[in-house]
Order: sequence, then C-alpha cells, then structure tokens
Amino acid sequence: MAIRIICSKCNTVLYEDIELISPQEIMEKYNYKCPKCSSSLNFDPSNIRITIANKSKRNLFKLFL
Repeated sequence: MAIRIICSKCNTVLYEDIELISPQEIMEKYNYKCPKCSSSLNFDPSNIRITIANKSKRNLFKLFL
C-alpha cells in the first residue's frame, strides 16, 4: 500500500510511495516550507491522522502534517 504525506493547510501531496521515510527528511527536502502554499512544515506526532482510504481511492494510507 502507498503512503501519502500531505500538507495540512492546502492538501498538497508532499510524499507518496510504498516506503515510509521520516517526516524530518520530507521537511528538509522542502526546506521546511510547503512548495504550494509556503506554510511552515513541522512534525507533531499528536497531529497525525492515519486512515485507510476506501477502494475508490486505491487503498492509500494518508498521513497529514
């Protein structure tokens, strides 16, 4: 199953793959700013939502920053 990491402000997909990489690596890749809305990216484990999407969405896990 694929994993998605999405900006919580504008819902831009920052990462999508079958391998999970650390949120720190993703934030560093984008210089701690969302490439679309320029909001600051941070990692707060209490702010993560993990869901299994229905079949119409190809069974992707979604992680929200």
